[in-house]
Amino acid sequence: MKLFLILVGMILFLWRPTVAQERTNGVLGDPLAIAEAEAMVGTMGGMEIWAQLQSVHFVHEWYPWYRIDSYVENEILDLTGPRSWADRKSEIDHRIRAYSPEGKHWSVVNGVFAYASEEIFENAMQRAPFNFYRIVRAIAVGDPYYEIRFGEGDIPQTRRLEFYGPDGVLHGWIILNARQEPIVKATTQYRYTLGPLKQFGNLRVPDWGVYENGTTRYQMISLKGNNQPPDYSLFLPPAEFGTNNE
Repeated sequence: MKLFLILVGMILFLWRPTVAQERTNGVLGDPLAIAEAEAMVGTMGGMEIWAQLQSVHFVHEWYPWYRIDSYVENEILDLTGPRSWADRKSEIDHRIRAYSPEGKHWSVVNGVFAYASEEIFENAMQRAPFNFYRIVRAIAVGDPYYEIRFGEGDIPQTRRLEFYGPDGVLHGWIILNARQEPIVKATTQYRYTLGPLKQFGNLRVPDWGVYENGTTRYQMISLKGNNQPPDYSLFLPPAEFGTNNE
């Protein structure tokens, strides 16, 4: 029995540095900010579930101020890399757009195919790692690409979680309420005020969002996570339009 206890003690002694090393190699930044970010993931379904996800498929209904029609958008988002495919459809309009390192940024608008400019493609690649759902998953897996710091919130009695990339530049932030639920998501290019969390399967995500000027909003219709990779052919231009990036 004494020998058994000694062996157990030795195993625990050797195991503890390994755990500490894993934590050191995880998300970078202020430990308190990291803990708060992890608490947010906890309110959204839990670290274990989000860490297993490789993609999400969600459906929004959008009400933009600049259009006479609302539209329903299906989006498939790769959580492991900068890839997105979205199908937007209304009674008078149908648009498909995608971006990925392999297929660049392209769209089919009412049957007409086009590549976006190189500037639009590069902006999408820079913005993609700081998509809200990619950040949530990155926190869950402890992705060292990200550094998290506290910053001043512009809502009374709040502070924001700021997300920096390897370049040391601020690329996005999230503001939480007292229950560690997200109430604002933002990048350097957009900002949305978020509604209360709503349950979709094992995940809880904001039910709606309103753009910073209050004139464009979306309603979450459905969301489903997947622990398998997405169909990467989705992100490439449809075969009937060819694959030439010129």
